[in-house]
Amino acid sequence: MNSIFTKTAVAVISLTVSGMMLTHIAYGQQFDVENINKDVKGRVKNPFKLTGGISANTILYTGNAGSQRAPFTYFVNGNIAANILGVSVPLSFTFTNTGFAYNYRLPSMPNRLSLHPRYKWVTGHIGQISMNYSNYTVNGIPINGVGADLSPRGNWKYSVFYGNLQRAVEYRNDDSLFRNVLPAYKRFGYGSKISYDNAGVRASVIFFQAKDRLNSLLFKPDSLQVYPMANTAISGELKIPLLKNLSLESEYAISAMTRDLRAPAYGDSNSVNWLVKTMGGKLSTNLYKAYKSQLTYTIGSTSLGAGYERIDPGYQTLAMLYFNNDLEKITANFAQSLFKGKVNLAGNIGLQRDDLDKKKAGSSSRTVGSLNLNYNISQALTTTLSYSNFQTFTNIKPQFQYINQLTPYDNLDTLDYRQLSQQANLNVNYVITKDKDRPRNLNLNFSFQDSYDQQAGLLTKGNTSQFYNFAGSYSVTHVPRDLNFLGAVNITYNTIGINNYITYGPTIGVNKQFLKKTIRTGLTVSHNQSMADGAIQNNITSFRMNAGYVYKKKHLFNMTNAGMFRSVKGKSGQHDFTCTIGYNYSF
Repeated sequence: MNSIFTKTAVAVISLTVSGMMLTHIAYGQQFDVENINKDVKGRVKNPFKLTGGISANTILYTGNAGSQRAPFTYFVNGNIAANILGVSVPLSFTFTNTGFAYNYRLPSMPNRLSLHPRYKWVTGHIGQISMNYSNYTVNGIPINGVGADLSPRGNWKYSVFYGNLQRAVEYRNDDSLFRNVLPAYKRFGYGSKISYDNAGVRASVIFFQAKDRLNSLLFKPDSLQVYPMANTAISGELKIPLLKNLSLESEYAISAMTRDLRAPAYGDSNSVNWLVKTMGGKLSTNLYKAYKSQLTYTIGSTSLGAGYERIDPGYQTLAMLYFNNDLEKITANFAQSLFKGKVNLAGNIGLQRDDLDKKKAGSSSRTVGSLNLNYNISQALTTTLSYSNFQTFTNIKPQFQYINQLTPYDNLDTLDYRQLSQQANLNVNYVITKDKDRPRNLNLNFSFQDSYDQQAGLLTKGNTSQFYNFAGSYSVTHVPRDLNFLGAVNITYNTIGINNYITYGPTIGVNKQFLKKTIRTGLTVSHNQSMADGAIQNNITSFRMNAGYVYKKKHLFNMTNAGMFRSVKGKSGQHDFTCTIGYNYSF
């Protein structure tokens, strides 16, 4: 039987009661009214059904090792799904005494409540939603509003949304909890996307526009460089097959960003780009462009690709939480499978630079390369090897040097700064025995990292570092007795400049189940010692004990104790200890 619901969103409703926090999380659903669960006679089966679970946990903490934790914390969590006439209404909540300060973030509220009803080829979005159109326009920003996706039969698809992108936040200059939060104007926006897909050809056009409300703040925080903004962004995407195994995928985007809506308009000046006047029209409006293209060739088990990306300095949209700009990047990649899939090889190399408009005080370029090899020697032995190399070149351009140089060739190298880093990792996993009663497994991992700096072509003393790590583990399971043993060792050696550091120590663990797996217990103990230039710096011993009891498959009682004891340069006394007691009930 096909499910008629798809989980699509999480909602959090926070209520503060007597300084405590009640967090209520609800899951938005897609509801297909045409497919309510019915029997062969058309009658609705199981008109009401309640499923889910509730858990309660309390955490006790004591210690003097510097951890900033509350001494007493409790959580009550629940996930309940009510099925009424075939309509599933899931509900999830969390109640804790940690206080709303740990969850409350401005100017985006933590509340998440959304519904996604569906009828035939129309899907609606109501509440706190998120739309993802492309990496250059609309991507992941929370929207408190409405939207719709239309997928009729055929090659065309449509999507629209409208809502509040940012709530107003007043400036606070007092001792309140949010005094360091920057103010923000209330912002509304809308967008749409039209897509076409047929015979390997995909194309889409995206439009987005947002604008701050000028009267949404009582205090205009110009001194904090917070201004009312507006943005219009348009992008087009295209993927076409050029040859049988060759395809091209591209995207081109334009974003007109108005930094201050109160700035005067351009008027009828002919010297201004017509697109700027159309998309913004203010003296504070600037036009930015972004472009990306990827060429991919695939034949058999071989894949080759090349890509180019360029993003103008300052490019951004108001429908994205974070964005990188001022970069130009060229990449090449390949992937190859050999010996009937036993060997898989993949690699890539890329060149990247910034300061595209030559206005920065310094410019930088990067060269990045990586290689990955996976070799399944046998069913019992597998290996993975990876290597990467990073090189960053920076040139600082102070005006003093340009003004006072005698010839154009003075000081060409003294302001060049180069950083180089390379790392390699080898992982080996060996199944010693596949005995179904006593399986044994061995895992070994080696990693290495090397980095150093050069200035004016010379290696600077003290600016080199190497990192070496070895980790090995051995586990054996006695299936008839529900018993598992684990032994591990970790060794880390690194050099920073002229100093050497080493950390090493073992870990042992055992897990045991009793009474037909209704009681589960475990104990893990580890000890690590760190040294600097041959002198002992730290000794750390930690442990973790856990026990759980399952009653009638619906009730779970558990307790976990974890502790850490540390001595620093021979002085003991630092410790951390936590005890977690919990109960879970499922129905």
